[in-house]
Amino acid sequence: MVTANIEVGGEELVHRHEERWAKLCQETKSAPFHRPEWIATYLRVYEPKSEFVLLTATEGERLVGVLPLIRKRCWFAGVPLRQLAGAANIHSVRFDMLRSSCQAGEASIAAIWNLLKGTPGWHMMELPLIPENGAGQELVARASEDDYRTLTIPFHESPILHMQVDEKGQFTWLGGTNRHFRHELRRFARLFQEETGHEPKLVRRTNPDPQILQNFYELEASGWKGQEGSAINCAEETRAFYAQIAKEAMNRGYFCLYSLEANQVMAAGAFCMETEDCFYPMKIAYNEALRRGGPGQLLFNGILAECAQRRIPTLFFGGKKDRYKTSWTSETVPHFTGFVFSQDFRSGLAYRSRASVISRLGKLRRRIQGHSD
Repeated sequence: MVTANIEVGGEELVHRHEERWAKLCQETKSAPFHRPEWIATYLRVYEPKSEFVLLTATEGERLVGVLPLIRKRCWFAGVPLRQLAGAANIHSVRFDMLRSSCQAGEASIAAIWNLLKGTPGWHMMELPLIPENGAGQELVARASEDDYRTLTIPFHESPILHMQVDEKGQFTWLGGTNRHFRHELRRFARLFQEETGHEPKLVRRTNPDPQILQNFYELEASGWKGQEGSAINCAEETRAFYAQIAKEAMNRGYFCLYSLEANQVMAAGAFCMETEDCFYPMKIAYNEALRRGGPGQLLFNGILAECAQRRIPTLFFGGKKDRYKTSWTSETVPHFTGFVFSQDFRSGLAYRSRASVISRLGKLRRRIQGHSD
């Protein structure tokens, strides 16, 4: 029998369940972003004063479901609400309820929802960055079946590349690209060598020293990301998060920093997480003065070659459908923000306000599409 439990506190709740939580991650081969140390780092950096609400589902002593939430006040559609929000933001890459793939894991979704709907003190639950067909989507669907108001809003489509297998059983990564792009890769390599005087060299570091990480942060901040304020170095919280998550991932063996170098100088770099099943380049940086030589794309080509050699079958670009990503693959994974509203007047007012806006935007979009056809 699956039973659900709710605990309220701080980061200590993560550590209380850390061993079983990590075991569930290993069992499900989950992405690093669902791991206990990832959630603990998020709480420590971004929500140090917020109330942490941890929902767990167990079958006997075995943990089969985990949903980490933050309780706080917010404004939604002009209405003040008490919110339960997934412990994640844009730097978390993706978020979801973690559950076992067995029958007990499936039952954990209903168990956690039944506990949530009987828990007072919230007007709205928000689950950000949830993938299609994930447990978070199933949780929202359960709420809808119980006549709770829900919204599922598209967030972005993240490019993903699946390796192909050739007739010799070797992984290949260029099958989803066109002839022009493959020509461009060869041209980039020639231009890079002309501009730097050196052939590009790919370096993989699983335990980089602080100065190498600092070099990467500075390279990222030197370009357009620094100008628009989205680089790691642009905010103290962001810098602290990446520094701490790199340390946690190094200690557990799933971090690596790739760099494309010329004469030992970093021309491009990638802050990455990796598992046996998937590679996650979280942050990419390149020297924009060398853009004619395509250092970012040369970096990706080198990374994918190593993934093929090590038989890592998938590279998850994450984020939006940027052009440099869709040059490699046309396949995407849609992500959503899911909302569940409690059954009181204030929640209903917020829901109707937002649903009305979404409806008007949808009509406007269809009208524009109609005129363009």
